[in-house]
Parts: sequence; structure tokens; C-alpha cells
Amino acid sequence: MEAPGAEAQNAEISENRSHRTRFIIIAAVVALALAAMIWAAFGENTRYFLTVSEFNGKQAVQEIESGQMVRVSGKLVEGTFDRPDKSTVSHFQLTDKEGASSGSALLLATYNGVLPDLFFNPHSEIILEGSYSGDGVFHASEILVKCPSKYRDLEDQLEDEPQYGTST
Repeated sequence: MEAPGAEAQNAEISENRSHRTRFIIIAAVVALALAAMIWAAFGENTRYFLTVSEFNGKQAVQEIESGQMVRVSGKLVEGTFDRPDKSTVSHFQLTDKEGASSGSALLLATYNGVLPDLFFNPHSEIILEGSYSGDGVFHASEILVKCPSKYRDLEDQLEDEPQYGTST
């Protein structure tokens, strides 16, 4: 026969284990929920972007032709932008950030929509997000423009680039 206090002590121990088990289960559920939210928030945004040269590499193009979404980073090639009258469809070319020197890679691209404000800034980096089709054109579904790291005074810009200045 057990002492009367032993029964109460066993019940208390059993109750403490029950509380501890509930706490562990709730903590595990909360930790899993937080991990799922973090994965959902950052998983989409961690997509790496390729330069135009990397994108034009044969291995990369073969991997991307399946219609997978990809990001390509580059700079607008001056004089290649075209938009037919009263249309929102734009056609243009991108090159690597260094510029369109002889031998640098080019990417033909098209975009349907309103272009960002800094799209035509010669110092901006343009990031296209979209898919590559078999017709040799990158179809952008979204355009991101990184602010230029080189801000210049308008007067300095007019001196360096006389085509924007007034004729003398």
C-alpha cells in the first residue's frame, strides 16, 4: 500500500510531463511555421541573375530553353530601342555592364508594359526577368532597374556627352 502523499506526487509528476510534452509540441510547430514563412519569403528572391555573356553561353541557353524563369543583367545598347506606334511592346538589346564594345555579347529582348523611369539612363543596370524562347528573343515579364552608382551633375553630363547639349 502506498503512502497517501505518494499518489499525489505521482499525479504531479505525470502532470508536469504532460505540460512539458505540450510545450515541446507547440515549440516544434511554431519553429516549423517560422521556417516555412522564411522559406516562402526569401526563396523566390534569392534567384541568381546571369550577365549577358553568361546567358549567351551555350550550356546556359540549353538549360534555359525549357521556359524556366531566369534573370539577366546588362546595360541598354544605345540606339537599339524600338517601340511600334501606339504599342506597349518594346524591342531592345542588352549588353554586359562594360558596354557595347567590339566582341561583347548582345541579347535581343522584348517587353510588354510600361518601362521604369531610369531605363534609358546610360549608367543604370537593367535586370530582365522572364523566359527565353526558341526564336532567339528573351521575353521579359518584369524589368528591374538598379539605380546608377554614378550620379553626375547635369552640366558635367552635357560637357561629356555633347549630343545632349545645345549646338554651338
